[in-house]
Amino acid sequence: MSDIVPNSPVPRMLRTTSGALFSRFSLLLATVASTYLASYAFGHVVFGDDGNGVNPVTIALWLLFCVLFLWVAQGFWTATIGLLQMLRRSPNAVFKVKVETQPWMAPEKLPRTAILMPIYNEDSIRVFAGVEAIIRSIHAQGYTSAFDHYILSDTTDPTVWLEEETQLAAILDQFADEGVDVNIYYRRRHKNKARKSGNIEDFCERFGSAYNFMLTLDADSVMDGGTIVEMVHRASAQDDIGILQVPPQPVNRNSLFARCQQYAASVYGEVFNVGFGHWTHLDGNYYGHNALIRVQPFIDHCGLPLLPGKAPLGGEILSHDFVEAALIRKAGYKVQIAFDLDGSYEECPTTLVDYAIRDQRWCQGNMQHIRLVFTRGYKWMSRIHLGMGVMSYLASPLWLAFMLLGLMAVVIAGGTAADPYEPFGPFLIGITLFAVVMAMLLIPKFYAVCLVLQRPDVMRAHGGELQAVLGAMIEVGISILIAPLMMVYHTMFVINTLIGRTVKWNAQQRDESAVGWGDAARNHWRHTVGGIVSIAVIAWLAPSLFFWALPVLVGLVVSIPVSVMLSSVGVGTWLREHRLLMIPEEHDTPKVLRLHATALERTQAVADAVADQHPMDRVVRDPAFNRFHLAALASNREPFESTVNVAAALEQAAQDGLPELERPEQVAILSNPHALRRLHHAAWV
Repeated sequence: MSDIVPNSPVPRMLRTTSGALFSRFSLLLATVASTYLASYAFGHVVFGDDGNGVNPVTIALWLLFCVLFLWVAQGFWTATIGLLQMLRRSPNAVFKVKVETQPWMAPEKLPRTAILMPIYNEDSIRVFAGVEAIIRSIHAQGYTSAFDHYILSDTTDPTVWLEEETQLAAILDQFADEGVDVNIYYRRRHKNKARKSGNIEDFCERFGSAYNFMLTLDADSVMDGGTIVEMVHRASAQDDIGILQVPPQPVNRNSLFARCQQYAASVYGEVFNVGFGHWTHLDGNYYGHNALIRVQPFIDHCGLPLLPGKAPLGGEILSHDFVEAALIRKAGYKVQIAFDLDGSYEECPTTLVDYAIRDQRWCQGNMQHIRLVFTRGYKWMSRIHLGMGVMSYLASPLWLAFMLLGLMAVVIAGGTAADPYEPFGPFLIGITLFAVVMAMLLIPKFYAVCLVLQRPDVMRAHGGELQAVLGAMIEVGISILIAPLMMVYHTMFVINTLIGRTVKWNAQQRDESAVGWGDAARNHWRHTVGGIVSIAVIAWLAPSLFFWALPVLVGLVVSIPVSVMLSSVGVGTWLREHRLLMIPEEHDTPKVLRLHATALERTQAVADAVADQHPMDRVVRDPAFNRFHLAALASNREPFESTVNVAAALEQAAQDGLPELERPEQVAILSNPHALRRLHHAAWV
């Protein structure tokens, strides 16, 4: 076993490489220059040659255009940097960017690493299948002894709590029977303070001093053992790495909407990740999971403060990952994107509504970062990351405001647009600007498809030449169709956050569930009505804008059937059978995902074997499960606090059964060893 370093020294002054500095300068120059040229041209459109069009509406319109074009331009030039980094001297020779890897050391010399799976009312079948797949993948590499595995439960539903313990007991027995010596620990907090960040903080306080590194996962994460071992080797070879993030690839979903997300991440993600990873260099970002963290600096520097004021903009920091990355950089450690590593997987929402629900939580968290952008002490690159997180949601209401102001400007001008026949006039310039913006949004996707087509193995993994191109066309078409809907969603999320409406952070919906017509109508009738009314208003007030606005408003009008179609597993499966929207993990399934599929069968069998008995009846009647639960309680030193009258609850449970009690009473008895022993004894007497 390697020595534990109790206090990691502050690293030496870090220097950004000349290549990264050049990329940053190029990105800044290209973004600012293109924004300047576009804003100059747009000024000619809205103000006119003689300045007669200057008024508060057109000034606001021009300012919004500058901000929004800047946002589009940085994404375009980031992808362009990624493209250039992936090209050799010959434009036809493409390679996957790699960094210098470290020789692997013996398992007993590898720094101790904890693999953390924080969960909150999750499906235990999926959670423990992921844990098992990761353990088996690491075991196949011969590094089982170098890692400890922690399931950190914040579950509040007592039934789910007992289901977690059922799966835990089964996986421990499974590995014991196979002779696999692996350390798996389970801890459930009685009080889930500060959500996921508090869960990780609690681990660090209780167990963190025993480890050099921790690998943070999400409930749907799966990571290849070779990738994990490589991450630890890289971080141990550079004592100034604070966080090493491997971008996750969405997998294992079949709805049309999910397949579009998986395809986009697989095809387009590479060029953006390479570009982003190159210009950020040691100032990368943390996505909250599938990342390796140096424990002691995290303990020393990443305690999250309470923001002044009330929620949603004040109180606990919800989107903790960006802030923790900023704090690690503030302490002098690197945050790097390992864009050359694969074997990092997650699952994505399968319906438009589930995607929006997740975005609503993230929006509230990211809006808190507005004040953090200006907090003293952060690196300027960290401020950029925080600002980009804010802008990812703020862009939607800005786009909506831009379109509304454009409508107002035309109405003020008398409902007519500029003369389309005037050479180099406002109309022609406006058309050109529209084409430029669309090109800057679509060309990075063109880059990515070309890079796929240049590599025969990658092309085959995405279905083939024709299928790869058609897949991109399908994804682009669907993205255009749902963009107005997401703009409306994000606008409402931002407004609700700014006026003080909070969002409950519940467990994420991770199952494939098709949206019925009734649910779609309930979720989207307002969007449909809004689209129809908007079309009528524009046709009445500004008919010259009718065909310009139609592509935006059509997405709202057809939102109900689109939502149903996107949630369809049948459509997604048909596309997969025809090798459309295919990703490499479907063409040649990685071993860790095959292990995950096998583990899912085992964990499902475990659940099925006890499905005829309620978990609370089992913990009362089954001696082995009762002992296991009591042992888990004994290992948790956190005091349990409750206002429940345990004696009265115990009497009612003995009479009616534990499942018939209210949730607080169930939790009180399940958290009280003496009460549970009495109930177990009474069941057998």
